[in-house]
Amino acid sequence: MMIGALYVSQGAPFGLAMDFLPTILRSEGASLSSLAWLPLIGLPWVLKFLWAPFLDNLWSPRLGKRRSWILPMQAMIFVALSAIAVIGVSERTSSLVVILFVVTSFAAATQDTATDGMVAEYFSSKMLPLANAVQVAGTLVGFFLGGPAALIVAGYFSASTAVSVMTAIVLFGFLFALFWRERQAAHSVARAETKASLAGFVRRPGALNVAAIAFLTAVTAVGGFTLGKVFLVDQDWAVEQIGKIGLAGGGVTVVLGCGGAALMIRLTGVRTALTISVLCSLIGSLLWLSMTLGVSSSTVWLAGLAVMLGSVGTGGMSVAAMTIASCFAGTANQAGTDMTIVQSSRDFGEMLTSSLALTIAASAGFSSAFALLGVSAVITLFVVRMERTCSDNAAPLCLDLHAFQQTTVPDRTSGTPR
Repeated sequence: MMIGALYVSQGAPFGLAMDFLPTILRSEGASLSSLAWLPLIGLPWVLKFLWAPFLDNLWSPRLGKRRSWILPMQAMIFVALSAIAVIGVSERTSSLVVILFVVTSFAAATQDTATDGMVAEYFSSKMLPLANAVQVAGTLVGFFLGGPAALIVAGYFSASTAVSVMTAIVLFGFLFALFWRERQAAHSVARAETKASLAGFVRRPGALNVAAIAFLTAVTAVGGFTLGKVFLVDQDWAVEQIGKIGLAGGGVTVVLGCGGAALMIRLTGVRTALTISVLCSLIGSLLWLSMTLGVSSSTVWLAGLAVMLGSVGTGGMSVAAMTIASCFAGTANQAGTDMTIVQSSRDFGEMLTSSLALTIAASAGFSSAFALLGVSAVITLFVVRMERTCSDNAAPLCLDLHAFQQTTVPDRTSGTPR
């Protein structure tokens, strides 16, 4: 429960910045070209690998290896969101709001390194699909609370009220971390291990393959979320209506996307889960494309179907990619750093695609942007199907069921496989 609460609390500000903010500003008349710069708020998520080794190497024995960083980052998020709630979200205050969201992005990204490392260290390989489902679902629940749910609250009340509600969610996660106590045995072992480093990740066999899979799945998954909502704004949809359809998509992401992927990984392996998830995203992009080309109208049912398919694909790809990453990171002594580098690859893909899609939509139209997302899905599908399994020493990605089940993760408290 605590892991889920932490991921929700770090996902909420990300949803506010990447989904809520551009939709609110667009509804107030902001241009698409100006909105194209907003994904840069997520830059700390891309660059966090630069300071990730410090989180693995520097911490207080009194607070614990992961708690030493989680608590101050949660406090920073709370203060920044409280300030945004006070000044309000509007085109007039947008410059200061963006700065404050950069602060929350830095804090949430840093906290993510600590929480990802904790998941990789504390769970065995057989439990990783479930743990990663909670991990991804928690982040997505936070994202959809900060995005669609906040839009609904803003539509009925105000943007400041919506941000205030998200601030309370962050406080809830902080209280969980405040009363949690880490296993002391893990700390003594960690102190004696080799220092974490970026080079330590690059030197490991299969590391770049893991990062590439993470990047491609993020590129395929993310574009439709923000782009679809901005398109619906231009189709004169009300903000609260967009929020409702997005919130429904969030539920599908968590239940069918994350839950379904966790089950498929246990039954059939990561490759099958990835393939099905990418196909769902591809079909969703094609539906959006048909609406932008005028082949079909942007009805509630068709837009809802596009959102649902994209949601299933996003949840499934995220769980599969993070399961591969956790399996990989858990076998070394720098889980936080390894997970952060892989997550940074995903975040770079998300930020690049969000910004590029909005830029293309502004210059060449929404149809060109959605066509690009469809092409990225086809490329991802090809790479997933062609990637060798972890039984091949050249690419140990655990993409087949047998190899995944045979993978062991060192127990951080005793040095034996779990």
